[in-house]
Amino acid sequence: MLLLEKERLIGEWQKWGIQHLSKKTLIEYENALKKVQTFNDILQMKDGSKNQRLALRSLAKYMYESRIITKEEYEAIKNCVKLKRTNNIDTRVYSDKELTSILRRLTNRKHSLFLRLVVESGLRRSHAISAWEKLRKGEYTTMGEFAYTELNIRNKTKQAFVCFCSRELVDAIYEMNEPISYNIAENVGKRQRILYNGIRKWWYTTALDVGIDSNVADFLQGRAPTSIGARHYLDALRLAKKQYPKLLQAIRGRIYSSL
Repeated sequence: MLLLEKERLIGEWQKWGIQHLSKKTLIEYENALKKVQTFNDILQMKDGSKNQRLALRSLAKYMYESRIITKEEYEAIKNCVKLKRTNNIDTRVYSDKELTSILRRLTNRKHSLFLRLVVESGLRRSHAISAWEKLRKGEYTTMGEFAYTELNIRNKTKQAFVCFCSRELVDAIYEMNEPISYNIAENVGKRQRILYNGIRKWWYTTALDVGIDSNVADFLQGRAPTSIGARHYLDALRLAKKQYPKLLQAIRGRIYSSL
């Protein structure tokens, strides 16, 4: 392995990371790498925290793609820097009854409204927070019983194009006009043992059950190709406006009617 001067190596990796990592992930990895003083310290990160190990693997990937190390050396580093895998991750899809029970437990109005936004939009937690900020500022379009706001969040790994939800939810968020932070959303999830990804999977399953096209469901949840063009975007948005009311009706009937 070519031993480059540490600051120069990390500086070049940071430039690479801007193109290959999300802003949040890059900052986390940068902080992990800042804690080391020498190149040998970097190698010792293989036994460090999860972020340190992930940062080291990212650094190794950059070095391989930049031809600083060989493929064999890159594979050796990956084999050496193990990522602990847990077997207690709950990947189940919530049932209607379970989701109703979760909403019943939320006594804080802001928390309840935020979770309803996740349920109605099917967005990831971080994207739902971004949508909340736009909705509370009145940056949305209403169409009868539902409303939507355009997000256009496109980073290196995850994206979100739009947020669709009910008109009454939008009105409540706008009337409250209070921000919601990532920490608040995370703490709500921990206290109530909420699996945001489980809600997201429930949303997708329900959307297909009521007849929403899979391509439209993918668009609404931000799973469309990153190279989506203007015409594709407008077509997907048009179909979403037409089909979303079916999902909203199902959410009201399956979840809200039992609250």
